[in-house]
Amino acid sequence: MKAIKEEIIHAHHQSFSAAEYVLDYFDSPWHFHTEYELTYIKSGHGTRFVGTSAELFQDHDLVLVGRNVPHHWRCDNVFYEKKGLKAHSYVVQFKDDLFFNNELPEMSSIHLLLKKSASGILFKKGKDYVQEIEGLFFKKGFDRLLSFYQLLHNLSHDESQYLLSTTQESQLYQVKDSETFQKILNYIFDNIQKEISINKIAKDVHMSTPSFCRYFKKRTKKTFTEYVNNLRVVNACKLLTNSDLSISQICYESGFNSLSYFNRQFKKYKNMSPKVYAKLYCK
Repeated sequence: MKAIKEEIIHAHHQSFSAAEYVLDYFDSPWHFHTEYELTYIKSGHGTRFVGTSAELFQDHDLVLVGRNVPHHWRCDNVFYEKKGLKAHSYVVQFKDDLFFNNELPEMSSIHLLLKKSASGILFKKGKDYVQEIEGLFFKKGFDRLLSFYQLLHNLSHDESQYLLSTTQESQLYQVKDSETFQKILNYIFDNIQKEISINKIAKDVHMSTPSFCRYFKKRTKKTFTEYVNNLRVVNACKLLTNSDLSISQICYESGFNSLSYFNRQFKKYKNMSPKVYAKLYCK
């Protein structure tokens, strides 16, 4: 399915939308829209893309994405292959005009939160907000709106906030760019354990290799090799915490063909060795 600019229509009697999704896997592609979006993952795991960021997500992941910031939640392959698993999320979407043009001093902390959302914000204590989010589905009218403001106020004072992107500049991705980038992501994931050819993917998206490299760096702030290595490290983190494979096996399962290079790249992106990471985060 091609990624496009998403047009969101709110119910005529509601100033923001709140939707619940229970799916075999999250099926929204790389996309953007003019609304802010708060996404809570009740159950599911995979890789989350927000702006220039690519990180693992799991149960109780809570992220606020700013206006026009491209994003994509890609479930792990097991959701596509295994029947019975469900990806479950709550998604709240809202427009800028709910905040009175940033003129109310009582909303100053919320205004700051929305500015920071241009980078994407992960709330590490997402589980703490599940009751407030679920409450939006049962309340109506003014009570619902007040509860929503209270939720954003609480999030704005949450000290567990973590900015996801390397830049706070909200980029407006054109439809063609979105389709192209989705194709690139699909190619990377289909070949994450194999050799990935810049020349091949450049040809697939109808660019010369130098043009492709410039295009990719402009949109991700990383070279193609850096981006792929980061995703491979993300995959290695998942295997380190959820499998019994040795570090050398994980190295090759993640697409690296050298253990020493794997160790260097892992330390570059995680500031620690795979062995130390496993000891800290192994379940």
